[in-house]
Amino acid sequence: MKKILFAVFFGLIILPLLNAQEQNAPRTDPLKNLQLVEKTEAVPERLQTGFNQLTAREMMAMLAFLSSDNLEGREIGSRGYDTAAEYAQSLFSLWGLLPGGDTPKAPNAIMRQPAPEKPAAKPERSYLQSFELKEAVESSASALLEITRPGGIRSSVSFAQGIDFIFSSSSPLDITAPLVFAGYGISEKSIGYDDLAGVNVKDRIVMILTEAPGNDDSASPFQKKEMKDKYFPATPGRMGGPDAAKTAELMKRGALAVLVVKNSLAESGDIYRDIIAQQQIHDDKPILPDSRKRLLIPSSKKQPWEGRNVIRISREMANAILSAASETVEGLQKKISAKYKPASLSLPGASLQIRNQVRFQLLKSANVIAYIEGSDPQLKNQAVVIAGHLDHLGRKGEYVYNGAEDNGSGSCGVLAVARAMATNPVKPKRSVVFCLWTGEEEGLLGSRWYVEHPLFAMENTVANINLDMIAIPWSDQNLKRTMRMMNITEGDELLKKIKPENFLSLSHSYDSADLKNAMLQANRHVGFDVFYRESPKTMERMMGGSDHASFAMAGRPWVFFITGMSDVYHTPADSMEKFSGAHMEKVSRLIYLTAFLLADK
Repeated sequence: MKKILFAVFFGLIILPLLNAQEQNAPRTDPLKNLQLVEKTEAVPERLQTGFNQLTAREMMAMLAFLSSDNLEGREIGSRGYDTAAEYAQSLFSLWGLLPGGDTPKAPNAIMRQPAPEKPAAKPERSYLQSFELKEAVESSASALLEITRPGGIRSSVSFAQGIDFIFSSSSPLDITAPLVFAGYGISEKSIGYDDLAGVNVKDRIVMILTEAPGNDDSASPFQKKEMKDKYFPATPGRMGGPDAAKTAELMKRGALAVLVVKNSLAESGDIYRDIIAQQQIHDDKPILPDSRKRLLIPSSKKQPWEGRNVIRISREMANAILSAASETVEGLQKKISAKYKPASLSLPGASLQIRNQVRFQLLKSANVIAYIEGSDPQLKNQAVVIAGHLDHLGRKGEYVYNGAEDNGSGSCGVLAVARAMATNPVKPKRSVVFCLWTGEEEGLLGSRWYVEHPLFAMENTVANINLDMIAIPWSDQNLKRTMRMMNITEGDELLKKIKPENFLSLSHSYDSADLKNAMLQANRHVGFDVFYRESPKTMERMMGGSDHASFAMAGRPWVFFITGMSDVYHTPADSMEKFSGAHMEKVSRLIYLTAFLLADK
């Protein structure tokens, strides 16, 4: 189980960035981005009071409450989450932070009242930033193929979700469009291969195969190292790797939907195997219903990865569609592999209707927001945002998903750094905003709402520091595996100096020189072994699936603090006694100094 979960962690955090770096940037010596601190420097006197406020004891006390059974896993829309939000805002108020949430609306007047002698005081802000959501309570997808053959002969075939195709979406859908087969959906002009050349995909439903042609043929141009690594990765990234990139390109070109067919059935089988695997019960984990809420923000701007109608279909369904051109998947694969030339084609007389019917209900939730005003009259209108998600998975049956590590630890880090900043006599020049997000587990909902409704304008947001799971140190095994994936040998002298329990891998945006310099300077006083991982410019979605992605998509600099992952991730066993208050303390001190130095620049 531990090995499986580390593989998940690797897909979440490490591999997407490595793959993107390989595709978009020249190779450099990875160890150039490693900072080792042999001897820590004294913390500047003006920052010492706040620095010393960050203690393991106080953070574990906060974590004990946030991860208690009484909060029932802090699921969005639940009483447990609302209690956690009330707890956080009471602490912000106690420590003297300013509220950064909504301004209460005046009640509607039933009848005209005489004007008051004195104008009413402006309503004070709340610490809560509330918003409404639509919850998809149930959905049902269907597909109907209609083919008109020569002589006007018509036939139709219906297909069922969960048997013939896999489609998971909370958005209603009703489209009918002609069909196109676009081979593997690949456009690689460097090797003279382009499935999309001369193919009109606009306003059509497009079928493609996964991977690339010649997966078992050494003569294939896709077996060259760069192409093989790209289209046949040993460990696919969380966001779907090359197949996700292919579907994204087709949607950009105007495709209404993309049907994805498995290239090879030899090892992975057809989608039937995937469907049955999802239904199987495993003895090594509790038998629990999958009841995570499916939520949408009404009228919110869609992110690039949303709204893509990508449907995985069976080989049988694919062949039924291709019969309109008297073709089969196997036949077209052979045509392409014979000379490694595309065999894309339109499917005359064929159209597919795809429907997804959804029933919604409404719920309401809130971010918790507080801030410390900057000390400089001009720069105080700019802000550094320190944030982490407060929500977790809730309660399923008799099992409580306490979410101590995910993300009680990050929430405690935000609270502790807020207290440290508030109690430090010297305040930075810029303002510092502290946010606890709702709905991260359901799609980064709280951070997305804030980015569209910020306390300080996005153009005045200097950076986002995201805390998501900061209580567990790295292990020796995980560190060595990471270094091997980065082609760093275990015999490297510099690597030998790294202590796994003192190691951090910090991902940050490519446009964050000031942020990185602040981290480098802050770490001289804290003493982690830090590897800095800069994201490529062309990444469409930041790796990790955490709330920094909302700021990244808004074009703001970010850094992602995640210190490791345990074998209790997203299980009911994620409780506080398994984690380290000392590690949270040290990480939070690094964040405190980083944020202060950045806000004071």
